Amino acid sequence: MTQYITTHDAKGQSVYSNKTPTEPHAHSIPGGKLEILYSSHHFPPSLNTEADIDQYAHDRTHGMEGGICPSHGSAVAMVSFEPPAVSAWHRTMSLDVTAIIEGVMEAHLEGGEVRTLKAGDSMVQRGTMHMWKNVTPGNGWAKAVASASAIQQPLEIAGKTLETELRM
Repeated sequence: MTQYITTHDAKGQSVYSNKTPTEPHAHSIPGGKLEILYSSHHFPPSLNTEADIDQYAHDRTHGMEGGICPSHGSAVAMVSFEPPAVSAWHRTMSLDVTAIIEGVMEAHLEGGEVRTLKAGDSMVQRGTMHMWKNVTPGNGWAKAVASASAIQQPLEIAGKTLETELRM
């Protein structure tokens, strides 16, 4: 996968940035890999300078504290699941939009509900405890693009304050 980032030159013309490597850095996750395609520590991000590109380049190389989504920003990632990967149960303090682009995934919620998502399907997660399972026929890989945006905190549901959580 090759990635390109656009910017502006000194004349205000649209050009491609040369500040980031063309290959996103892949982070190993249980059952696959995650590639950060972009991150911003401010929402909305300022595009008046290239400070956002510099921060993103740092995030790709060094990772981000607290997970994938900066606490006041947003991130986009490509997630690849090997067959027959099952993620840990987890909750993020972000609004996540996930679109399956290859394969078939089951999305499990802690309340017991399960949905099967295939290429072209999407899911919006609103701070919910969930788990992913790759059920692609023929032992195939599954891929998804996920966008995460910071949310107002604390997240209080049914009289409980929810936080980022990972159950192994």
